[in-house]
Amino acid sequence: ERKRAHDAERRLEGWERYRALVDASDEAYELIDISNREARFALILMGALNAVALVLLTRADVLSLLPARDRYWMVALFVAYIVMAIGFLIQAIEALRPGRFGPRIWDWNGGEHGRPAGVRYYEDVIQQTAAEHWKAWQEVRLTQLNAEIAVQVHSLSLKNHAKHAAIRRLYGGLRLMALVLGALM
Repeated sequence: ERKRAHDAERRLEGWERYRALVDASDEAYELIDISNREARFALILMGALNAVALVLLTRADVLSLLPARDRYWMVALFVAYIVMAIGFLIQAIEALRPGRFGPRIWDWNGGEHGRPAGVRYYEDVIQQTAAEHWKAWQEVRLTQLNAEIAVQVHSLSLKNHAKHAAIRRLYGGLRLMALVLGALM
């Protein structure tokens, strides 16, 4: 019981911290995959809405039956719908595109002893030769490795935040498109 109470309050050891950081990294990548699936689903919904709009546009005979004033309103609504569709397509691309939130190891101010070594993230790895990379792995300390994973998890969290905000805007736009399409119908 005393050991359990001590475990609840103690700091993580290096390897425990490493495992927790790797788990957090895996979870962050899973959230990115979920956001990408949500964005792709939104694109499918957008395609269905656009198909309905296209069917409405092909019914030009209905447009000719309307009085001139109503025809202008319909054309204005169609133009607004097209502009929204293009804008929200761009929003979907923004939600799916790779993020601009790479790990910023060079910003490290947590002391030199625990400074990330640049052995895990691909952009740091490709700036080295294979021999330099192997040498870095031979000399890396657990604190440096943990710091590097922590920096990566931070950048993944920034990316996830940006993706979730883009997804919210995208689904809000889909609601707006559906309302305009309903008004057109």
